[in-house]
Amino acid sequence: MASSLETWSVKHENYRYWLGGFVEGEGALVVSIVKNDKLSNGISLQPEFNVAQHENGINILYSYKALFENSGNVLQKSGSDKVLVYSLKGTQNIKKYVLPFYSKYVVEYSSKFSSEIFENFCYIIEKLDSNKKKTMKKEVLIELVKLVYLLNPDSKGKQRKRTLEEILGIINGKI
Repeated sequence: MASSLETWSVKHENYRYWLGGFVEGEGALVVSIVKNDKLSNGISLQPEFNVAQHENGINILYSYKALFENSGNVLQKSGSDKVLVYSLKGTQNIKKYVLPFYSKYVVEYSSKFSSEIFENFCYIIEKLDSNKKKTMKKEVLIELVKLVYLLNPDSKGKQRKRTLEEILGIINGKI
């Protein structure tokens, strides 16, 4: 078997495990909370999977794209000319590609993604998926928002734009 990363394929089981380990350090499962005055609850939840890498590792990013049946995009990271990001957005894509990948190749071997964090992320995705054709009840949305704030408490030093209290105020129509 060739040792060069570029000669490996996402069809190789060992390479998939390698990608699972790689994503533990360089990837993220996030749920953005977007204010939208046109929605009855004032916000929407937008799930995303992303992996960042220096431009020298662009092949790794394209491996994720290939693994997920050419879904998602590889783009330059905002504010950095040398860093690229593979991003896959949307509840359906996350459910179809990312959750099975994480279940098999990441969570079981991970120190970063405890089963509780992953279970909460899966729960959020399932609730978003089951409510896609109807307006989400305020109580369900509040429950999900609280879970979102628990997912990445140490989030690499980045703070959310709004506090949990501000988001709950938007949902409750107080802001």
